[in-house]
Amino acid sequence: MNRKLSVTTAAAVAAIAIAGCGGSSDDDASGAKPDITIASKQFPESEIVTEAYKQALEAKGYKVTRKDLASSAIAMAALEKGDISMYPDYTTTLLTDILGDASPPADVDAQVTAMKSGLAAKGVAVLNPAPFNNDNEVACTKAAVDTYKLTNLSSLGAASSKLTYSANPEHTTRKDGLPLLESAYGVKFKRVIKVAISLRYRPIEQKQADCVYAFGTDPQIATNKLIVLSDDKGKFQGAPYQGIPVVAQSVLDTAPADFATTINAVSAALTSDAIRGMNAAVTLDKQDPEDVAGEFLANAGLN
Repeated sequence: MNRKLSVTTAAAVAAIAIAGCGGSSDDDASGAKPDITIASKQFPESEIVTEAYKQALEAKGYKVTRKDLASSAIAMAALEKGDISMYPDYTTTLLTDILGDASPPADVDAQVTAMKSGLAAKGVAVLNPAPFNNDNEVACTKAAVDTYKLTNLSSLGAASSKLTYSANPEHTTRKDGLPLLESAYGVKFKRVIKVAISLRYRPIEQKQADCVYAFGTDPQIATNKLIVLSDDKGKFQGAPYQGIPVVAQSVLDTAPADFATTINAVSAALTSDAIRGMNAAVTLDKQDPEDVAGEFLANAGLN
């Protein structure tokens, strides 16, 4: 049975449409519309958001091509080389993985300010962040929580030598990932199962893992009846991972004004509820990201 996508209310949609698009039309845009190549990282949420940007731009007359890339570092390198025009990322990911900030601000406005100068040196800019927050979580099975009395990340550290963890390879090396769990909370898992980012929950479902690296917008947390451990030191979940579109400055310099206003209007509609609903439709109900993004845009009046 397909889930009903959770999106903004009619009033919010109307407000977004007015604020994001109402003051701009194709007649307002000047100059030729460049061809756009949008990259997504290889997991459903990134594919959904990328598809939403793609279809919204196509509705404005842009020719848009999609690419799939494996990580933020690869996408940023492609952006700097001019191989892609834009891709969706997350605020803290940009600061830590791309700009090397070991202590990113906890306020998203401060994050955007902090990243602008560093990205400008790469010929890269960001547009408005989306409201959804895909923060870091560690979720564990009820059996593990009950057996080892897990309540927070520090208690996870104390019991971790008896536990198996499922995570994507990038998480095991990123400064804000497993290395942070090890240094800040004393985590040292008995075993770490490295799987593709879209397959992180499979070891849990197959009863091969006790805990999993989770995102705040993952529908599988509820589906698998997992328990999210609290961050008692505020370090692992301390900074927000709000979605944000990353764009080549050259594209912003040459594209008509409706390029940025269209992307910003889509971002404004990407609430946490909307993202969770779309993630569930793709990952649990096996719908196509293209169809899910199209329904989202239609409900939001953005295509």
